[in-house]
Amino acid sequence: MNQGTSQKLEDFYKRPSASPPSSLVDLEEVSANRGELFVPAVKEVNLALALSPHSATWRDSLGMRSKEVSAGTVALCQFDHNVRFELHKAADFAVVLLRNEALEQVCEENRTCLGAELEAHPAIEDVTMRRLMETLLVEKRDGFQNGAFFLDGIAIALASYLMRQYSASGRAERNLTGGLALGVLRRSVEFMEARLEGNLRLSELAHEAGLSTSHFLRSFRQSTGKTPYQFLLQRRVERAQTLMRDRRTSLSEIALASGFADQHHLARVFRRITGLTPSSYRRSL
Repeated sequence: MNQGTSQKLEDFYKRPSASPPSSLVDLEEVSANRGELFVPAVKEVNLALALSPHSATWRDSLGMRSKEVSAGTVALCQFDHNVRFELHKAADFAVVLLRNEALEQVCEENRTCLGAELEAHPAIEDVTMRRLMETLLVEKRDGFQNGAFFLDGIAIALASYLMRQYSASGRAERNLTGGLALGVLRRSVEFMEARLEGNLRLSELAHEAGLSTSHFLRSFRQSTGKTPYQFLLQRRVERAQTLMRDRRTSLSEIALASGFADQHHLARVFRRITGLTPSSYRRSL
């Protein structure tokens, strides 16, 4: 009996988010031994990513079921239902909770209800879901270095994808086309630049634009060719480049003043965008 693992899951479902404050998504890694694993009910969208191959038997509305599961397989758990699994070997999982706020933002745009209407799938091969969840896992292991703004974007993308692909009412998403109006785009960019060094939230940008978060995310990308987070990183790198002209300012100070978590975070993003390390760029000035 995996009592410790079951208790860890229950504590995870009940606790405040361990990711950046008020984040729309949270994640936990769990390991279970061979034997019974009890997964408690939760009134949020509950996803699991298999990190190791295993096999399990469980009972649901379709009766007794068994499944061989490979690493990378995703489970979309039934909303507000507990389940007991009999694991035939030890297994590792990443468990993701989408907070109700994220679901409400997507529902508001699509005029439908998520959560209880999602069709449960105990084991599916879905590359898009797997990659989004793997991105969250890497972010957790890095200490949520990219902050709440990055997590919000992943959460909304995941919630929107679930609605399109797994809603019991069908693919109800409206076909919204077109980017942001020029005035709205200008205000959005000005708002981002005024908060480069702060903990900006995607919901704040969407509110400033007068749009739902998912609509803003899609329209911003149509207007700029980048997601809001990619655009924000580009602006932060540009600010860092400007600050580097003053050689009295250290790279660690520049990192914090540009909105990066630390000098290492600045170096990693700076090199990815410019092809140079911050030190090499500064020497070239």
